[in-house]
Amino acid sequence: MNKQNPLVYTHRYKVNGHDVNADKYLTIPSLLRSMQECSLQHARNLKTSVWDMKDDHITWVLIRKELKVIEPLRLDDIYTVITYPSGFDKFFAFRDYLVFNEEKKLIAAACSTWTLIDTDTRKLSKIPQKIMEIGTPKDLKFLSQADKVMGKPETWSVFDSRKVRPYDLDWNSHVSNIVLVRYMLEPYKTNGIEDHHIMKLLLHFKNEIEIDKEVDVLIGTDDSKEQYGMLKSKIDSMVIASCKLNIRS
Repeated sequence: MNKQNPLVYTHRYKVNGHDVNADKYLTIPSLLRSMQECSLQHARNLKTSVWDMKDDHITWVLIRKELKVIEPLRLDDIYTVITYPSGFDKFFAFRDYLVFNEEKKLIAAACSTWTLIDTDTRKLSKIPQKIMEIGTPKDLKFLSQADKVMGKPETWSVFDSRKVRPYDLDWNSHVSNIVLVRYMLEPYKTNGIEDHHIMKLLLHFKNEIEIDKEVDVLIGTDDSKEQYGMLKSKIDSMVIASCKLNIRS
């Protein structure tokens, strides 16, 4: 952890066997999981985690994330994730992530947008002033915010359906974002697009899905041959999450 600046959190990881695909490359869900773990631990240090805010009846929810992978990591590689808050406004907080290999070369980066919801009503809540006052690091250049507009194919096709199970829930008692990403990427993996083929991934998280509920997993391609994924509630067709993939040429 960075001991010199409390607004910056750093953690070193090793790519283990359970993190890779058959080609020994670090999977996208595993990379995102290490980023999310860093932000959770940083929030704990800053006293802004879900457990610290329990009495205020508010919790963090990720609504957008944009990941760029410059160079995929492989089995046994050592990498470092650095994360820090990069801005606040009335309802949203922004956080950046930088990933470096053992030679201190930047190999991935992500920008994210978060909001707070009331744990009783599940509605948006304003960012408290005490959180806004935490501020941002003064000596870092912040990434551009994740794209708010994703675009979409003219037509979607249903790949399969998934039922939310107990181990899909995270420490926030809702379906983990990593699980939703896995749902959306698995159709492409089935069709031969592996994690190390993905150079950019834009994620939008729209609504929550409850345990034992089912989602349809949809895929589509637009006129520019961009690849998309979407999760829709099977009961009411509400969009739960969507993604856009840029594939290495």
